[in-house]
Amino acid sequence: MRELLLPKFNNNDEGCVLVGWTVDDGAAVSADAVVAEVETAKALEELVADADGVLHRLVEAGAHCAFGRPVGLLFDSRQERDDYLASPAAAAVTTAPEGQGQGEDHDGGPDPVLSDAARTLAQDHGIRTEQLRALGKRVVKASDVQRLIDQGLTDQGLTDQGLTDQGLTDQGLTDQGAAAAVAAEASAASEDAAVVRLSARQRAVAAVVSEAHRTIPAAFAAIAVDLTAFRAARGGAPYGLVELLVKAIAARHADFPLFFATPGADHTLTLAPTANVGVTVDVGTGLFIPVLKDAARRPIGDLTDDLMDFRVSALRQNFREDAFADEAITLSLHNEPDIILAAPIVHPGRTCVVTLCAERSEVALAEDGTPFTRPVTTVAVTYDHRYLNGRDAVRFLTAVKQDLETADAIARLAG
Repeated sequence: MRELLLPKFNNNDEGCVLVGWTVDDGAAVSADAVVAEVETAKALEELVADADGVLHRLVEAGAHCAFGRPVGLLFDSRQERDDYLASPAAAAVTTAPEGQGQGEDHDGGPDPVLSDAARTLAQDHGIRTEQLRALGKRVVKASDVQRLIDQGLTDQGLTDQGLTDQGLTDQGLTDQGAAAAVAAEASAASEDAAVVRLSARQRAVAAVVSEAHRTIPAAFAAIAVDLTAFRAARGGAPYGLVELLVKAIAARHADFPLFFATPGADHTLTLAPTANVGVTVDVGTGLFIPVLKDAARRPIGDLTDDLMDFRVSALRQNFREDAFADEAITLSLHNEPDIILAAPIVHPGRTCVVTLCAERSEVALAEDGTPFTRPVTTVAVTYDHRYLNGRDAVRFLTAVKQDLETADAIARLAG
């Protein structure tokens, strides 16, 4: 028998909501199979089995679960599970009852369970309990609340549509009826249109992106980097521009500590003790941001090996629990051919995100006016303007540029 533990999906939450099980209680599951969906404050995540076995659930959908705690058990056989259920040990295990965490019953039904991200969105946009109850879901996710926001079912949206409490009374509609009426109208308008439902992962992305755009006043700066020295210095060395840029970013940790900080309450920032650089990895199975730990001190060859391991883990979707922990700054890769500029979002919990675009050829003029071509790329930074200013962004980019364009600096970073 093995415990199915809930991994620590990020460093900001203590736990999450188990949104739902994807396999039946008592079903046989294989290693790396998705067995449940959970929602943290940032995203909808998939819980996978770490071994083959027969699943026994310890918590029900809607339960708030702490990271590191067991949410299920995996048995070698159905007979072993049956023997366990018949033993005193099973009776001693407290299983979260169905609907744990729900509010009191009302005429409109019981209050639904909200994930932390859903609760924050609902509070910030004035979504009321009656509207959430009208969804008819026992567990409400951030994407469900975002759908209400998109439909204009916030307090302000209801006012704009004449659907205030008084207006609803005048029209003979309750809050629940108003939600249903607006949803029905939207449905009728698109009756002949093809409808595509977003995947669970993309709905999680939508919630994070919406929250980032709503709460983070982002600014942007970009700089061109001449890659002539990099290409000359690299030769046949087993590292690439991504690894060298990671080293150049990490090398600026001491000079630009706020770029590696975590925003807190009351306009405070927690400074990162080490330069842990998260790097985006997308091989067609979804976007992941695993973390290169202590990138300033580790050899560039180790970072190359880690990045290769990250790509393999992304393909197999079997990242280790600690792969995403302790990120201090993000490097977003947009280095597909012909991409010259990109401005990704600043993720909640970060102060900035650095972007690497594609290598390209550029025509330049020598001192005597003779035209020549040189290899260049664009390095950019999107930053939270509450904590970082334009001058800081330009100084940071200039320092990184100098490291990437100078033979001595490249040798130091790669050595």
